[in-house]
Amino acid sequence: MRRSQLTQAFGVTTPAEPSDRHAPKNFDVPFLSECGETPVERGPSDDRAPKDEEMSKSDYGKQGSVFLITSNGETIRLPIPSRSPNDPLTWSPLKTFLFYFSMSVFTTIGLIQVQGTSLLLHTLESEYSPEEFAPLRLDVLSSVPSLFWGIGALIWVPLSMAIGRRPVFLLCSIILTLSTLMAAFSQGFYTHLAARCLQGIAGSISPSTMILMILDVTFIHQRPRTIALYWCICNAMANVGLAFTPYIVTAGGSWRAFYWVWLGPCVLTIILALVWSPETYFKRPPMAFDGHIVAQSESGKVTVYNSWDEVPGGKPMPHEPQVWRSSTLLRNILFWNRTTTGGWPAMKAFPRQILICTINPLILWVLILNAFVFGGMIVTCATYVSLLMAPPYNFTFHEIGLVKFSPFIGALLAFPASGILTSWVTKILATRNRGVHEPEHYLPSFILPVVTSSISLALFGIAAEREWNWRWILFFVGLDYFSAISMFTSNTLWITEAFPRWAGAAVTIVGAGGYALSFVLGSTIVPWIKSQGIGNTYVELGILSWLVGLVGFPVNFWGKRFREYIYSKWD
Repeated sequence: MRRSQLTQAFGVTTPAEPSDRHAPKNFDVPFLSECGETPVERGPSDDRAPKDEEMSKSDYGKQGSVFLITSNGETIRLPIPSRSPNDPLTWSPLKTFLFYFSMSVFTTIGLIQVQGTSLLLHTLESEYSPEEFAPLRLDVLSSVPSLFWGIGALIWVPLSMAIGRRPVFLLCSIILTLSTLMAAFSQGFYTHLAARCLQGIAGSISPSTMILMILDVTFIHQRPRTIALYWCICNAMANVGLAFTPYIVTAGGSWRAFYWVWLGPCVLTIILALVWSPETYFKRPPMAFDGHIVAQSESGKVTVYNSWDEVPGGKPMPHEPQVWRSSTLLRNILFWNRTTTGGWPAMKAFPRQILICTINPLILWVLILNAFVFGGMIVTCATYVSLLMAPPYNFTFHEIGLVKFSPFIGALLAFPASGILTSWVTKILATRNRGVHEPEHYLPSFILPVVTSSISLALFGIAAEREWNWRWILFFVGLDYFSAISMFTSNTLWITEAFPRWAGAAVTIVGAGGYALSFVLGSTIVPWIKSQGIGNTYVELGILSWLVGLVGFPVNFWGKRFREYIYSKWD
């Protein structure tokens, strides 16, 4: 088979021959990587015909395009797993479930720790005097973790590329446990604040490195539902835990009881990370395929060679069959790195990727949109507590905890909207596109959260100013929570599929920048309300979210062309 035919079998479509071909049926393995956009490099001793010689890197610039649907409607499982037992795509269902469980437990407890202080501010007013926390405000205890979510993303993502995902997970579990203990023992405001900062840094792994871990263990078509289910379930269960916060504080007699109760589950996360969370970072070895050698890098790039002599490192050694021994389990627990990571050179290359993503307009749009939608949810959750405890609502401390069931419902409803609906829409669009899946197919999933976020923010402000029935307040809080959770899934899928080679940097920029801007928004909301009134403030915030969301329409039409231009300049 000629190399050009081989690349066609892998779904690569040249500009001259648009896309009326489908994956050949005589291939047991129909695809290897994110092909339409993954460049296929030639081996050093390629002696193809002149026509084949013209097919250079530039001919395969459609980064993110994937041949995903066959002519008979079947979904191709991409990327193709290797035969290595360390490949996360070959894990057993039980091993995969335990991995997701350990990760979800950490995320749920981390969210409870990060969000719980907003319910404790009423009791903390009697603990700290204004002189003690001057020049800051007391509510900075509830908003500062969002800032350190951003700072933590800048730390954990490149570190996970250098030493692996698992050691970073273990380190964050330990930091979360120690910072919770520090908060429980704290006797002053600034000690408490330092503990909250560390909790934010530890919890920042959830919307950053753990997303990369999910991408490591899933096929492309599984990612919308998996990411949505992970984030929706964790946020829903976190709100259930938060609903019991007032009862925990009352039973313990102090706000410190909140930290003492959750210290035990924090210790549990360390054990789960050790036992049930293997390393997910995996570099797939080259494979022999139909007379050629096909190598896939961790970034998704495919290189086709004529012989093993051309492959860097030569032919890989066969994997030894696994034999169970009592020492094997202990070795797997203690020595996490069962595969080759990018090492410190990968971390050195990270600043350049960050710079590229920072000046990338397609990523900047997502960053700003995430800041308004997520930031709107942060300020709403911080505002409604004091709003409902004041006249004319006069909610008690225990009733405020039960209000958390509103965002609980919003988080659950976000799964069918952001997971199931997105999977269905992208499959339809890929089928209509002759089986080729484009990252722009995820853009329709932005419509619903942008609309609901804008409406819920504006109506929340109007309802608060005009003192509508408390049921409306809870409805708008839940709707805003629904918007933020749905937007998270859409953001993640878009940036990681549009720029797969810079997925870690893109997640970091959107996370770090978005959460940092959310902190700025939360810090300025009080003076904003004082100058404009709560009604006008939230209406203006809703309008800004709507205007930023409208940028998605030109991105939908010209985003693909602009992606190709970006890769042609900076790849």
